[in-house]
Amino acid sequence: MPLDEYDKIAHLLRRAGFTAHPDEVDVAAARGLQATVEDLLNFERFPDVPPDPEILAALDLPQSEFDQMRGNFLDKLTRWWLHAMVTTSRPLQEKMVLFWHGLFATSVAGLEFWQQIYLQNENFRGNFDPDTGQLLRPAPGNPFPVGNFRRMLEYLSKDPAMLYWLDNQFNVKKNSEVGSNENYARELHELFSMGVEDVVAKVPNYTERDIRQASRALTGWRVFPRATGFTFPRVFAFDPMRHDFGPYDHLGKRGGTNADFIFENIVRHRNPGQKQSAVGRFLGYRLFKFFGYEDPEPEVINALADVFDGANGEEPFNIRNMLRTIFTPGNLVSEAFYSERAFRAHVKSPTEYVVSLVRLLTFDRATGRPDGLSSSSNLMRLLRNGMIQMGQQLFAPPDVSGWREGLAWISTTSVLSRFNFANDLLAVPVAQGGIDVTRLIAQMGLQEAMQQRRYGDVVDLLARLLWQIPPSPDAREALITYLQAPSTGVRESDLVNVKIRGLIHLMLAVPDFQLS
Repeated sequence: MPLDEYDKIAHLLRRAGFTAHPDEVDVAAARGLQATVEDLLNFERFPDVPPDPEILAALDLPQSEFDQMRGNFLDKLTRWWLHAMVTTSRPLQEKMVLFWHGLFATSVAGLEFWQQIYLQNENFRGNFDPDTGQLLRPAPGNPFPVGNFRRMLEYLSKDPAMLYWLDNQFNVKKNSEVGSNENYARELHELFSMGVEDVVAKVPNYTERDIRQASRALTGWRVFPRATGFTFPRVFAFDPMRHDFGPYDHLGKRGGTNADFIFENIVRHRNPGQKQSAVGRFLGYRLFKFFGYEDPEPEVINALADVFDGANGEEPFNIRNMLRTIFTPGNLVSEAFYSERAFRAHVKSPTEYVVSLVRLLTFDRATGRPDGLSSSSNLMRLLRNGMIQMGQQLFAPPDVSGWREGLAWISTTSVLSRFNFANDLLAVPVAQGGIDVTRLIAQMGLQEAMQQRRYGDVVDLLARLLWQIPPSPDAREALITYLQAPSTGVRESDLVNVKIRGLIHLMLAVPDFQLS
């Protein structure tokens, strides 16, 4: 059965963001689907998430002092980003920061200066200028997170964390065939822009010589070891003494004196006989897989690649245009996005699981906003351990290819970890950053429903909040049975709170909450 407009809006808010409280869905439904799409896409009209003063202060510490607290820095940074995803009024911006973090996967495990991973996170948000090392909100000219992909490749290649992570910091002129280090040049082609083969035509996108020639063009791209006013390397530097000025033979073209030649070739590259660019197809595939469903059809990929290429007069290489095509009804791609195949078929990553859980359970109906995550040390430890056990430690992907997604998130171990995390979070006292279940009970009218033994109403209300679909008859009956069961050793005054906490825990553990 085709989705009605309300279901489409709820689906959009789950996928283009991290979920929405039913109150927010109602507000969006009153505005309509098209207006909701435009609000998401034009997020600059809403306030950005403020930075954490403690994180900013840590950036100014002498390196010896920072090294003594780097683990605590990562905990604070993880908490802050999760809190930003929960509370942001720019959900698509934060969702795209998560997308780029997974695609351009960089880990603190390979960095000497962990502060650089925060700069990269802000770079992906559009708030970092690698040429000056400055954090600005926004940074003029920064194309992230939804601008020109050709420019993104430049900003990515200047990013301090990336330059160290894939060793281009140490890439210097060698000979007419290769620079001294081709690690970054390889991943730029293989993982970051086009992939080993065309995702539709299944033909090779480049040769080994293309990689070697690209490494020549990227020689001398590095970070100043020391820059005035900063305590760690964060300012991009082009060193002509280390650079090979070409010309280069790359993707069938000869010329260039710098990496600009390589970036331009990459975004415009088409394999023989192919109508769409290799990069357009690669990004079309990755974006639709991230927002829609696994294994999108070739016609969906090609339609998005046409948008990337500017085939119909659009600005080429523009990510926002590709997202608009996915989310705006009335075209082949959006028909797939709003299809029954896509509806509630996306397995939440651990990050999406945590953020959606916290967003819904800390939502204050009086203010219309979620509270988010406190900065208590107890909660930060819970987040760190929980995310690791669920299989996604932010800022520490398993390797440069990022995390495996979809059903790969689900195993007996990871599901148990999700179950335990929800239980542990619900057990944290409110004074230590825990969930205010008492407020949730009051704002949803659950106290009266429990006292009147309207257990079916309680289940239905929480299913609308957490699952956003009606429970199946069997699930509804099982949850009602849980509410009816006696609770030994619980004071009468605590009974409703204990029962509701237990019910929430059960509802967070089942597949209905694992899917968005």
